[in-house]
Amino acid sequence: MSLLKESAVGLMVRLQILVGAVGFIGLMLYDQSNAALSLLYGVTMMVVNSLWLSRRLDKTRGMDVSGSKRSLYVGAVLRFVALIAGLMLAHLAGLHLLVVAAGVFVAQAVVFVSALIGFRKEYKGGGLG
Repeated sequence: MSLLKESAVGLMVRLQILVGAVGFIGLMLYDQSNAALSLLYGVTMMVVNSLWLSRRLDKTRGMDVSGSKRSLYVGAVLRFVALIAGLMLAHLAGLHLLVVAAGVFVAQAVVFVSALIGFRKEYKGGGLG
């Protein structure tokens, strides 16, 4: 998984884990163990999703354009199906689905923010506002 060692993906995954851990600890301090586990589950699903995407991207190196696109589309479908299966598993486990969704949202917000940070570093702030 060489992409994980690169700064953008590594930073994104580390930030997702950090934000998830802070949310988990914060909810546990307020004695909200079910909510804490639900949030952690949602964040964990997105961390796994990010790692899966980085692995898929790593496999597309050296492929032709149409093969790369096909591989990425198949990966997107598989990750979506895995997300739905993960939500069904969370429901069966008795986790609060709204808090799981909040964990998913927070982890995806971290992806967005880390992408903005990467763009700003790459372009030294030019053109991003």
